[in-house]
Amino acid sequence: MSQPSRASLGSAFLRGRDEDREPESSNGMAGVGGPSPELLRSLAEVKGQAQFLLYLADQIEDSLEQLAHESDACHGAFLCKVLGMYSSQMESKHQGLGDKIAETCQEVYVTVREYDLV
Repeated sequence: MSQPSRASLGSAFLRGRDEDREPESSNGMAGVGGPSPELLRSLAEVKGQAQFLLYLADQIEDSLEQLAHESDACHGAFLCKVLGMYSSQMESKHQGLGDKIAETCQEVYVTVREYDLV
């Protein structure tokens, strides 16, 4: 029941590094043909947080199933503590994810508008 590290949730966090930046054109926009590194970073962060929430949901589901079939009171108490920890993590990640999704959607909108103007 260990939690994955951010790196183990996928290579999405590796996108958008400084060496992967698109060359800028004379008007300061990234070269036509791809989203900005900032947008890629935002999308990668949203995906990572969403993957972590899915992981937590799976762990909660598994732990609840174990708890329902547990006859040992000590192990049951341990599972309850683990479930409390997972629930707390899920609540804090969920709050941050909503804000990050809103910010990322705004960046997508701005990016699309830039392409519409070209």
